[in-house]
Amino acid sequence: MEKTMKGTLYVVIAMILFSTGGLFIKLINASAFSIVFGRALIAGLFFFPFIQWKKIKFSKNYIGLVISYCYLCIAFVLTTKITTAANAIILQCTAPLWLYLFYVIRGKKIVKRELVPRLFILVGIIVILSASDGGNVWGDMLALTNGIAYAAVQHFLEKDYSVSDMSLVGLNNIVLCFVILLTMGHNLNYSGLSIYGWLGLIVLGIFQIGISYVFLFKGVRLISPLKASIVSLLEPILNPILVFFFIGETPSLIALIGFVVIFLGIGLTIIPTKRVDQIEEY
Repeated sequence: MEKTMKGTLYVVIAMILFSTGGLFIKLINASAFSIVFGRALIAGLFFFPFIQWKKIKFSKNYIGLVISYCYLCIAFVLTTKITTAANAIILQCTAPLWLYLFYVIRGKKIVKRELVPRLFILVGIIVILSASDGGNVWGDMLALTNGIAYAAVQHFLEKDYSVSDMSLVGLNNIVLCFVILLTMGHNLNYSGLSIYGWLGLIVLGIFQIGISYVFLFKGVRLISPLKASIVSLLEPILNPILVFFFIGETPSLIALIGFVVIFLGIGLTIIPTKRVDQIEEY
């Protein structure tokens, strides 16, 4: 299989696993912080045997990765409480735009075939936001910073580390658990959680926030953070689709139009370079 296709497939698998979060979070009868801590703890314990403790080196890149990862996980919960859930996830999906801007500032040449898909994504996000019920201004601003954090995570995923990908996933979630315990431990409560709730947390920990990141690590290294950031927009599209089929929540017509526009942006990124050039020339 071609390197680019293989990397894209890895990221798509990661996004499919990520997208199950919305469904399971709705089905689990626990607070948002309890779910974030529970899935992180389960992911940390699951990958604990794979952590290469003797090889750990706290490099500048790893510190950047773990800080942005913890911020991403915690801030998303906060934004979901302050503003609408739709605004929270869509504004997080500004990550490809922030990442592209970061590389342009660092001297990357602006290329039409890279700029056009991002313009489609920007339009799609604006369309979806216009369909939402209206969120809190400060919550929306915080959600924008979460988009920056997501861009930072994808940037740091590409870097070389002294330990394996599974080690990094385990370490990140263990650090996240400590951060939540120190800052929001009083918000954790599992007293009313049923057996199905615990099973949901296990699925979230092992697959949705665990194995998914292993695939994302591999994919980013094969296709670059820029392409991976756009393919990752499949998550907020698949998320409501799963919720619709299993719970019955229906997105509005305007939101569906926004999803289609974002899909076009993703498609223009996945199409091989020569085909994109032919489309532009036409």
